Amino acid sequence: MAPNSADDIRDQLRKDHEVALAELEALRSESDERRALAKQRELRRLWVIHALAEETVVYRALEAGDLRGEARARSDERFIEHELVGSLFDRLANNRPGTLEWNARLNVVRDLIRRHIETEHAEMFAQLTAKFDAEGLDAMATRFRSAYDKLTMLERAKAA
Repeated sequence: MAPNSADDIRDQLRKDHEVALAELEALRSESDERRALAKQRELRRLWVIHALAEETVVYRALEAGDLRGEARARSDERFIEHELVGSLFDRLANNRPGTLEWNARLNVVRDLIRRHIETEHAEMFAQLTAKFDAEGLDAMATRFRSAYDKLTMLERAKAA
């Protein structure tokens, strides 16, 4: 889910979301227990990095100057959705791949991620378009890339 430097923030987020869904489908179809657990850990790591970079850069930018608190209320929901997916990934790690509970949790993760992505594309992208010009969207993309790269380095250091 590493960001591409040629895209504005909406393109980067869209690509990240596509990768997350593709990786999730690959995890759902994995039949080898060891590989499934490895894919689950990697997908969780990618989700956490994406979520933290998005929260730090995108959500905060949308909240800035929001006098009525509407953007803040919606970003609070997005924060909670990110947290719920992370928690479900953690609980999934405690289940054996292929079991009914594993499959049920994986289906809930998929549904929550899809709903989260659809809402972001419909609502948040419209807010970004309305609030920022092309230069602002490109600058946000640069900040997102920087946050993403730093978080990736931190996650790798924790894993070592």
